[in-house]
Amino acid sequence: MFNRFIKDVPVIIVRCSHKDLIAGKWSTVSTTIALQNMVVAAWAMGVGSCWIGDFKEEKVKRLLSIPENWNIVALVSFGYPAEKPQPPRKKSVEEIVGFDKS
Repeated sequence: MFNRFIKDVPVIIVRCSHKDLIAGKWSTVSTTIALQNMVVAAWAMGVGSCWIGDFKEEKVKRLLSIPENWNIVALVSFGYPAEKPQPPRKKSVEEIVGFDKS
């Protein structure tokens, strides 16, 4: 499992959506938008984050007493990074954009 670091993280946001709400079909979209805004805002303040997609929903529900009529959409951890790796080389515009190519 890639998420073993969770036990050492100071903050984890667990975002859920209610199964029966009319807006339920949009709850995943709304959730991801909200979490992404949190990630960007945190980074602007020097706080790192990691989107956690590998989790056992039933185990998290039991641990946090989340009712059955709620789905866990995502988890995001937040904390101060221990390191700051160099960003990868960016591709040139010519490598990623094409005009009038079939």
